[in-house]
Amino acid sequence: LQLTVLFGGSGTTNTPNGGVYQTILMVVCSLALIWVFRQAQAKKPVGTKRAFYQGMYPVIPFLLVLLIIGLQLLPMSIGSYLYTTLINTGIAVHTWEKLLSLAVFLLLSLWSLRMLTGSMFALYIVTLPDMAPLRAIRSAKQLVKGRRLLIWRKLLLLPAVIVIGTSLLVL
Repeated sequence: LQLTVLFGGSGTTNTPNGGVYQTILMVVCSLALIWVFRQAQAKKPVGTKRAFYQGMYPVIPFLLVLLIIGLQLLPMSIGSYLYTTLINTGIAVHTWEKLLSLAVFLLLSLWSLRMLTGSMFALYIVTLPDMAPLRAIRSAKQLVKGRRLLIWRKLLLLPAVIVIGTSLLVL
C-alpha cells in the first residue's frame, strides 16, 4: 500500500507516512542524480547501483542545507499567513489596507526568494567532498552575486513555456 501511495500519489498522500516516504525517496534520488551528473561530467562509468551506494555519503550536509532552505522560507510563510489572516478575518477592509498587506506579503516573499536563489545551488555544492553546509551556502551566495534576476528569469522560463503550451493545446 505504501509503495502504491508513494509512486501513484502524484504529489498527494493518502496516509500520514506517505509524505515521509516521498521525502526520503526525493532526497535519496536527488543525491544519486547529483552523483551521476558529476561522474558523467568527469567521463567516468556510471551505474545505478554505484549511484545509490556512493552518492549517499553527503546525506547529512544535504539535509542540513535543506533545513536552512526551510528556514529561509519562513518570511514568505509569515507574510502569507498575515495576508490571509488580514483579508479573511475582515481586519483589512479598505483598499489601502489590502494593498498594504499585499505589499508586506510581496516584500517578505521577495526576501525569501532572494535568499533561496543561492541556497538552491548550495544543495549541489554541499555534495562536494569535505564541504560543510555553511561553507556551501556562502559559496553559493558568492556564485549568484549580481546574477539573481538572470537566474530567476531562466528558472521561470520553462514553467511559463509549459503553461502557455498547455493553454494552447487546451484551446
